[in-house]
Amino acid sequence: MQFIKILLWVLLLVGSFIFWWSNEARTSLDLGAAVVEARVSTFVLFAFLIGFLPTWLLARGTKWRLTRRIKTLEEAARPAPAPTPAPLDLSKEDIKKTEEKHATAKPATEAENDTNTKDEGVKP
Repeated sequence: MQFIKILLWVLLLVGSFIFWWSNEARTSLDLGAAVVEARVSTFVLFAFLIGFLPTWLLARGTKWRLTRRIKTLEEAARPAPAPTPAPLDLSKEDIKKTEEKHATAKPATEAENDTNTKDEGVKP
């Protein structure tokens, strides 16, 4: 796509130069305070640029605004990253207490398991 854009700009410049070079008729333009004398093709190319520049600037501004809007919408649609959990700040005493609690908890015996299953109505 970039190659096509460059090719079109080069063709426009070459065509403009050929147009300017082939039209040798001279004319004068009275600007009030000054009189400008130049080729007719110079005035035509200058008038073309005066008309083209605002249109080009408007197109670039619209493209810039739409690109910003698309980028904003894409960022809004992107899911937020999951928050990282805060690290636990346990002291050695807290760790010992937790280990002791788990060590002193006695495992259930088979007799207790049988009574638990009977209470629930499930046959062993």
